[in-house]
Amino acid sequence: MNGVDIFPTILGIALVAAAAAFALLPFARAATPDTSASSEPESTDRLGLYRQVMELEFDVQVGKLAVQDYEQLSRELLAEAGQSLRQERGSTGELDEEIEREIAAARAAFAATRRTRRARKPAGRKPAGTPS
Repeated sequence: MNGVDIFPTILGIALVAAAAAFALLPFARAATPDTSASSEPESTDRLGLYRQVMELEFDVQVGKLAVQDYEQLSRELLAEAGQSLRQERGSTGELDEEIEREIAAARAAFAATRRTRRARKPAGRKPAGTPS
């Protein structure tokens, strides 16, 4: 065997090793503990509450939830998130502004997700229940 015959073999082995490393990378990341989640449990709970509000908003948009129910449930969830933030940071004049910024950021992320989902839909298909 000369050097020209070995090069494709070495290249193939290197590509297989790189593909295996890439495929196993998520498992390696999942094994490392997430220190940010354990250090701020209140923040995680608050983000979960914001996610619930966004899910309720989506349910209203697709017709699965009445607007009145959405308003009541979101008001309760946001009040709970505000209470969590007050307990975490104390009551200050900037607290309301921070809550509004967090809600705006969560809504922007939700809107970006919706735009991405809409962009992925095939253009030629009609939604179910639409007349031909």
